[in-house]
Amino acid sequence: MEETIGTNNESSIEEVWDSPIGGAYLIWRFVRGYAKERSLGPNTLLLFPAMALVLDGAFSSQISGTGNLADYSFAFHDSSGKAAKSLAGLQDRIMGLREWTLKSLEFAMVTRLVELSPETGVVFAVLLEEVRSSVKLARKFKDNEGLKAENLGGIFARTKDADISYYLGVRF
Repeated sequence: MEETIGTNNESSIEEVWDSPIGGAYLIWRFVRGYAKERSLGPNTLLLFPAMALVLDGAFSSQISGTGNLADYSFAFHDSSGKAAKSLAGLQDRIMGLREWTLKSLEFAMVTRLVELSPETGVVFAVLLEEVRSSVKLARKFKDNEGLKAENLGGIFARTKDADISYYLGVRF
């Protein structure tokens, strides 16, 4: 993988996290959070900005279970309303993580953490009593990021898809 997801690749735990195993866990948590707010899961396209936001330290530090996407995105604008450099680069981060996100989604589907509707492109979280053993290591190590992914899923669910694109300044 060309782009490093975490900040430290020295340990085997971090290598697991940088792999699609950790991404599958994040996707599962994001979809769960989204489904808690709406009866359906998110459109597959929403996974791309969601993963870019959760994996970026500046963005993810702002994620909480409350609030809305407008407030969240405006926190990254200066006093004149101009998007900060970090928000302006979100589209590039999404593109840089595209392959990783797709591999993570594939892993999540293969391990039956999520299911994808081929007719609608909607992703559904499989309800599990506990995360499958293939992502237990990632869960233990990065549960904080999992919670942020789940909270972001709820925030996205409370926002219209077109508004997500507008607030984040991305196209999908």
